[in-house]
Amino acid sequence: MGCASSSPKKWTPSEQPNLTNLDMGENFLNPVGASFPSLGSPQRISVSSQGGRNKVQLKPGHSLMDWIRLGRSGKDLTGVGGRRLDVTPEELGKHNTEKDCWLALRGKVYNVTSYLEFHPGGVDELMRGAGKDATALFDEIHKWVNAESMLEKCLVGRYKVENQMLKNTLLRKGSKTSENLPNGGFLAPATPPLQTPRFDWYQSGQTVSVIVYTKCPEISQDDIIVDIQGRTLLASMHIKQSVYTAHIELEKEVSLDCKMNISGDSGKVELVFEKTLHDVQWSSIGKHLNHHNTYVSYNHFNPAYRDCTLEAVKSITHDTRLYTMCLPPGTRMTVPVGHHVHLKHDVEGVEVVRSYTVVLPSLQPGCQDLRLEQGQALYLMVKVYPQGVLTPWLGTLKPGERIPISSHQGTFKSSQLQECSHLVMFAAGTGFTPMVRLIYHTLVENTQSKCCVKLLFFNKKEEDILWNDQLCALAECNDRFTFTNCLSEADDSWTGLRGRITKKMVEQYLPPLSDNDHPLICVCGPTPFTNTVITFAQELGHKEHTHAFQG
Repeated sequence: MGCASSSPKKWTPSEQPNLTNLDMGENFLNPVGASFPSLGSPQRISVSSQGGRNKVQLKPGHSLMDWIRLGRSGKDLTGVGGRRLDVTPEELGKHNTEKDCWLALRGKVYNVTSYLEFHPGGVDELMRGAGKDATALFDEIHKWVNAESMLEKCLVGRYKVENQMLKNTLLRKGSKTSENLPNGGFLAPATPPLQTPRFDWYQSGQTVSVIVYTKCPEISQDDIIVDIQGRTLLASMHIKQSVYTAHIELEKEVSLDCKMNISGDSGKVELVFEKTLHDVQWSSIGKHLNHHNTYVSYNHFNPAYRDCTLEAVKSITHDTRLYTMCLPPGTRMTVPVGHHVHLKHDVEGVEVVRSYTVVLPSLQPGCQDLRLEQGQALYLMVKVYPQGVLTPWLGTLKPGERIPISSHQGTFKSSQLQECSHLVMFAAGTGFTPMVRLIYHTLVENTQSKCCVKLLFFNKKEEDILWNDQLCALAECNDRFTFTNCLSEADDSWTGLRGRITKKMVEQYLPPLSDNDHPLICVCGPTPFTNTVITFAQELGHKEHTHAFQG
């Protein structure tokens, strides 16, 4: 029996492992790339943990495509003639106006003056980072975005932050020049205190097992993503607010099937693989690859991409489609309720990313796909915008074509559903997507639930309502579920609710405040809609009961 045990290295934000840049083989894990910021992306976050961003109506000629064309026009967007400068905090602070706006992101300085009016969050939002290091502000909303792709033409140079206190201390101890100082005398990020998991392995004649002692009894298979191609194994484990990574070139070949055993008492995770050559003893688990046995804060973790195959496309409405995606052989990823994935595509030389919540093939119990539980497939509901940046490309895809899809992300915890007595959802348009699995989990999967479920669904026209027939059928066979459609542009034949969201509507749908009840209010839609509903709910006394899936 061979075995080895070790504890992971803890990485600072500047040293964090970018899993998508590992050498994992062609078309397996691809580099992170994203628009800055992602227009219209339904990136799902909780207002309890992060602030949502407000989008503004951009002026004509200021779309993302217009920005891409401006960057390709040859115009100098740096303001310094294309030279690369070392910019000190003092120099950066001088460029803090709308007519001269620089900011620093991840050690690089950009002149974003030309970009201000292209920013979907508005000029004022971007000006919050003017003249300073805006990395922390950026990561509040866009931690997964690669700003280098979108702001490449605005790059001024390197952000030069000097740690004078460290320099003086070390110089007093005998170092004569800055060149001899650690990190050149510049400030290094602090290492966050994290309780580290422990890695181990063992083998039998037929199998080899990778063991991670996570010290997290709550961990489930939804928190674990396994990718294996050839002899290369990548396993990512979401442990509370951090991510542990195992990355190994195995000594010998194994099957692509992974059996996962989880101990609920200790948080021990065992990944079991069948050896291709039985009864052959391994001398070691193999070669540890870049960033193996590392543990980073979730806020600093970049999701990996893998090429997934489009299996089928089904029309839901006149402009919305249901995409069935097959994960590559060797990948096992079950997506938690309410979580999303990122899709990316190169648009005129710029990598553009959009986020989509993973849904189900149907709300009907007899129409589910067993591969979802096995982590082998996922379903995405996408509205195709003719003038969009990414969805026109998605609209042209045929079965058999490939799409780069990231690891899942999100802050919603299914435990919130276990505890609630009333689940009240407010959705607008494709903001319905995170509600799909909330509804199904509460009414169908959790057979012990007595939770009352309500959905108030806003659309423009009757033809825009997603899965209206399925919602009606579910309401007819389940007396715990009620839903109401509200249309803002209904024709004369519509007899249902009309108009836009009001405080009175919210009040009528929310349960009375009671010490014995535990309501959960979930909201998703355009940012103004989401913010309005959250504000109304909080004014009505439900401040602690809301969760926003917000872009």
